[in-house]
Amino acid sequence: MAIKRHIVLLMVMGIFTSCATQRAKYVTYVPDSVTVFEVVRAEVYDLDIPKDNKIEVLSLTNCGLDRIPSSIKHCKHLQRLNLEGNRIKHIPRWLSSLDSLEEINLNFNKLNLKRRDIRRLSKVEDVLMAGNGIKKLPDNVGVLRCESLNLSKNQLSTLPKSFAEMKQARYLIFYENKFEAIPEVLADFNDLKHLDFYKNKITEIPDFIGDMANLQQLFLSFNKIEEIPDTLRNLKRLKYFYIHHNELHFIPEWITEMDSIERFGVGFNHLLDLPDLSKMKALYEFDAEHNLLEHFPWELVEKPEMGTLILRDNDFILTDQEIMRLEKKKKQINLVY
Repeated sequence: MAIKRHIVLLMVMGIFTSCATQRAKYVTYVPDSVTVFEVVRAEVYDLDIPKDNKIEVLSLTNCGLDRIPSSIKHCKHLQRLNLEGNRIKHIPRWLSSLDSLEEINLNFNKLNLKRRDIRRLSKVEDVLMAGNGIKKLPDNVGVLRCESLNLSKNQLSTLPKSFAEMKQARYLIFYENKFEAIPEVLADFNDLKHLDFYKNKITEIPDFIGDMANLQQLFLSFNKIEEIPDTLRNLKRLKYFYIHHNELHFIPEWITEMDSIERFGVGFNHLLDLPDLSKMKALYEFDAEHNLLEHFPWELVEKPEMGTLILRDNDFILTDQEIMRLEKKKKQINLVY
């Protein structure tokens, strides 16, 4: 059965004029038969949504909204609500009555989160609040029951104690904030699959990260980390490990025993040499560009499973014969040296 979709691109129906500002304000009418309704880059003042509607996905991106239109409360089948790129500050009370709502995208708004806003988001499984300039989370944030929380591009440096109650979370994204340490409140998040602290000011990886037995993706690039702790060897399900643009001087030998890692990024550090990473059975992509490597890792070039190998801007010197050998290998793998 085909999904009925209605897209509004710089189009509105119904115009009201404000005497105070003399600006045109637009009311957008939503057909009662559609399941997907999208408005992109149109000035929307309000929505006229029939009470008996079938909308499952509603997207109002870059529409100049100062608030979430109240008519959305009639969308009893709504599963995904995308409000990215508006000027929304608060969450209305009625939002918690949308029992079918699974995902809300509030990225790049002007959220000024209060305790009541957090309560009204407590049922939503996937909450996106990137790029809102948030400096501090309300102390009741633990009432959230989301599996995925995106708080990237904010100004957070700490997490409240109640965050420790969100142990159901599987995906946590703190990309580009102001953390100087990974908060201790994450210590018992043993079911976490994805943890992202890209672009912060973190200086070390706490030992408790090694207790996250289900962790599959760990993103710690663009920090000030000097060492990979031995406790990370316990991450038997880790597939993606990115720690480029840090202050690493060596890669521990035990990393070669981590058979689950598929993608490993250590570029832009201070590495002089590497352990024999060809022993990593699942390794498919490796990036060690812009380090101080003196010896070319030929064992990785010959590794049958290798798909991408990036080694440019290091200190090794290749002979003409070795360069010819590598050029032939480019037919088999994506090789940059």
